[in-house]
Amino acid sequence: MLGRSATEKKKNPCHAMEVTVGAGKVDAFGHMTNQIQFLDYRLKVVRLGQALSVVGYAALTADLINGGTFSNPDVGTPILVLGVALVAALAAPWKRLLVTGWGDIGILLWGGAMAGGLLVAGAVAPDDVLAIGFLAIVVFATGALTNPLITGAIAVVALSSYFVVVQGSGDDSWTADDVARMMAFATATALLLIAAGGIRKQMAMTGDRLENLLARDVELTEREGELQHLYDVSRTIGTGTDLSDVLPEIVGRVVGAINARTGVVMIYRAQDEALEVLSPIWVAGHTLRAEGYMLPLVDGGINQRVFTSGEPSIRTRLEDSERLSQFLIDLDATQIMSVPLRIESRIIGVLMIADKTDGEFSEDDVAALESLAGPSALVLNQMMRYQEVRDEGEKMAELAKLKTDFVSTVSHELRTPLTSIIGSLRTLQRPQLAPPDPNAQQLLSTAHRQANRLRTLIEDLLVVSRIDNQALPVRPQLIDLEKFLKDTTEGVPDSEGIVTLDIEPEAKELRCDPDHLGRIITNLLYNAIKYAPDSPLEIWARQRRGEVWLSVIDHGPGIPYELHDHIFDRFTQIAGHETRSKGGTGLGLSIVRGLTEAIGGRVWFEPTIGGGATFTVGVPARTTTREGDIELKAESA
Repeated sequence: MLGRSATEKKKNPCHAMEVTVGAGKVDAFGHMTNQIQFLDYRLKVVRLGQALSVVGYAALTADLINGGTFSNPDVGTPILVLGVALVAALAAPWKRLLVTGWGDIGILLWGGAMAGGLLVAGAVAPDDVLAIGFLAIVVFATGALTNPLITGAIAVVALSSYFVVVQGSGDDSWTADDVARMMAFATATALLLIAAGGIRKQMAMTGDRLENLLARDVELTEREGELQHLYDVSRTIGTGTDLSDVLPEIVGRVVGAINARTGVVMIYRAQDEALEVLSPIWVAGHTLRAEGYMLPLVDGGINQRVFTSGEPSIRTRLEDSERLSQFLIDLDATQIMSVPLRIESRIIGVLMIADKTDGEFSEDDVAALESLAGPSALVLNQMMRYQEVRDEGEKMAELAKLKTDFVSTVSHELRTPLTSIIGSLRTLQRPQLAPPDPNAQQLLSTAHRQANRLRTLIEDLLVVSRIDNQALPVRPQLIDLEKFLKDTTEGVPDSEGIVTLDIEPEAKELRCDPDHLGRIITNLLYNAIKYAPDSPLEIWARQRRGEVWLSVIDHGPGIPYELHDHIFDRFTQIAGHETRSKGGTGLGLSIVRGLTEAIGGRVWFEPTIGGGATFTVGVPARTTTREGDIELKAESA
């Protein structure tokens, strides 16, 4: 009986999480929101204010002691009280206070204490110095971007304190200088308040923009994750030819993408008119055998209705649903989500996942599962065809025939419409037909370039098909190698000015099929330009051991040691961001080997001295004599 594993449910490590820190948030991608940045800024202002307060307090105390006024209780006591307040300000947990309203109140009390200290300093400091000190209090409040009401209150305290200092510095009557000083101080305070308001507004706008950018970044990252999941599912076709090997890969990736606990694939069996549960299934990160489960369509269960209707389904409370099949009872799931496995308009089965690890299934999960079901269906369908062929005892022959026929048929079917498309695009690019909009011209150019790329891929597939069927015609001709290699390199994009030819006199002529030899050299040049884009290239022609050796040499990063024995295998590519981003199918060197063998030659690889790769094609060095006989050239000394 299938049941819940004793293994505890685990969060998918790839699942995006969000950690709250104070008033800000740090998401799984490491972005900090503007609240955290705002908090950091205010903390820096507070630290600066603490440093200046300590310096000012020390200077004030030293002046009072030197002047002999510190011993006066009316002076010394306030200074001591001010020192205690400063110690409290230094010890306060400002990081926690600033994310609440208590932080602004603390700054208000701090500003009042500093104003009181400056009032005491009136006995030893000139009025101009005190004016700077009171103005510094306002600067501190505005710089800390406190609540506008708190900032205004601190400004009023500073202005009132400065008024007391100015009033106490002269007689009862105010002079013009006193009025000017008060007006200047009030004007500076007003400007600081206005500037603080503008800064707060600008920071709010910047914060909104930052949040929008972060939201967009998260959205793009999620989309990238979806595409990565699609790619991961699609490439499982290369993990093996046995369905029992590929099935856990597919289901495991799908379950991980949706953050579920269980994944099941059900395939429709026409002879039984039922859905068969494919074994193994995926449960809590492990595979579990589940053989013998058939879900007849006539039972009308949840998954059967998904198959017949072609519509996805969510059940978040199975215990409250209709009568369950024995399989769902044995699975002991509490919630399930099922989508059809569809290939074009044909439904081949159902993909079901159960028990989401972080809540209940949603419509977003349905959309994600449907996007993964498409490539999963293609992979499963292909694997099942492989399985059927193997079960009939004709695995190798039939698989080769299926692949070859498919490639040949599809390639032939694609060539005709693609030729028409390329011709139409070329016609539309003529000056008299080209659209006036530069963007439209660019789109035409891109479409033409990509269509040519697709044509090259189709031609490669046709060559592979003919090589597999040993149906590649060989038409040897006498070739002038110098002219032939020049013409060939000129036809390779991005090769101008980077290819050097070095042809020995003994190897200037060669009897060979020019079409096949041209494709061989072209593929080797494409490969060298792709993997060594900044490297000079060399083509050598030498006669050695009764053969003409044609070597394509680059001085790039070379080929990893672990790929040396597989470099001519199909679909082999060097992994890496710089090269993978350039695309390619991994067929180029496989075609080189097949064509070389077809013309009676051989090909091998060896590292270039100093770094890089050297690919050498050895072709029998035969040429036509005057009598028309075939003669083997003498080996060069």
